[in-house]
Amino acid sequence: MNMMQEKSIRYYFIGLFCMMGAFIIWTLVLSWMHGKETQHILFARERTMVSALMEQGVSKTMIADVMRSEAVTGEGENLMRQMGHTDAASFRLFPAVDRSVRLFAKMAAGVAVILSAVLACVTVSFLRKREKLYRYAESIITQYADGNFERHLPQNQDGSIFQLFSAVEELAVALRSQSGKEQHMKVFLKDMISDISHQLKTPLAALHMYTEIIAQEPDHKETVERFSAKTMQSLDRIEQLVQTLLKVSRIDAGSIDFHREWQYAAGLVESAAADLTVRAQREKKRLVIKGDPMQRLFCDREWTREAVANLIKNALDHTEENGTITVSWDCSPTMLCLSVADDGCGIAQEDIHHVCKRFYRGKKDGGRQGIGLGLSLVKSIVEGQGGMISVSSRPGEGAEFTLSFLTDL
Repeated sequence: MNMMQEKSIRYYFIGLFCMMGAFIIWTLVLSWMHGKETQHILFARERTMVSALMEQGVSKTMIADVMRSEAVTGEGENLMRQMGHTDAASFRLFPAVDRSVRLFAKMAAGVAVILSAVLACVTVSFLRKREKLYRYAESIITQYADGNFERHLPQNQDGSIFQLFSAVEELAVALRSQSGKEQHMKVFLKDMISDISHQLKTPLAALHMYTEIIAQEPDHKETVERFSAKTMQSLDRIEQLVQTLLKVSRIDAGSIDFHREWQYAAGLVESAAADLTVRAQREKKRLVIKGDPMQRLFCDREWTREAVANLIKNALDHTEENGTITVSWDCSPTMLCLSVADDGCGIAQEDIHHVCKRFYRGKKDGGRQGIGLGLSLVKSIVEGQGGMISVSSRPGEGAEFTLSFLTDL
């Protein structure tokens, strides 16, 4: 039984069985002592009778025959009845028997009281320890309910109660994890609202200013057209900001299910670069794609395509005219590494470990347009699929971003 696996319960029953054994042994001892006392009383009575008969002149042979005889006669029974020596007579009428009964009754009662007292003490001690354990567990569970998980229930013993404590501990771990997630979500929502508010201030202020200029000079066609174009740019920036924020927040909140399938790296990269080829040509920059067309990676095509497109767009933003952006990939037995490298301005060493943080802009970014969300989105997409992103760069020599995906499933 699981109950007997608990050490305190085993000790309790061991003590109980020991007391039962002691009681049985003492009962046998009392029975033996009572037999010896009865024998002593019987022999004393026989000695008295033999002595009286010998004084009356009865021969020893006749007395011996009488003592050995087991026959019962009617005359004998009548005589015993006349003397009051019957089974109905109280043993109190016979002093020797009465003394013997009283003595052994006292001894039996004393032993019963002692054993009962020991049993009561052992039981009370066991129940007090168990009550103390229950109170201790109750206090810890109450703290769990209040969100305090610093203390833990005892689980270093066997038995049903400790199995229950273990189950409660598992529940507490789940509650702690859930509490941590809820706290993380509160902080996440707070930061997200703060970020959105901060990032929307600039384009909204610009829109307000452009609208005022257009309203003040409605007859100047060139002014209206110029600031209308700026208005559209600000609106596009706001839309891009909101869409990117929504994507990042959905991934970080775990509400995106990536549908991963085997994809050819060449097809995925070409699809990601298709919309940026015209921009590269317009800005007189070279976009080079190279790698084994038969190599594959296990990923969500649309989300990974967006991550690669963001890296190419980031490379175009940081590459001067006549610069080169190279997208390449290589496969090892367990991993495919896809790299986007440029020969632009590079990244300062103090910025290289922060470029993938949300809204981070390098101190030496040169005032380039951007909201600092593209690389953060790339990081969320790649890590959300179990991949990794790394960056290497030297100022003035360009930068290289590498996405690593497992291929050995």
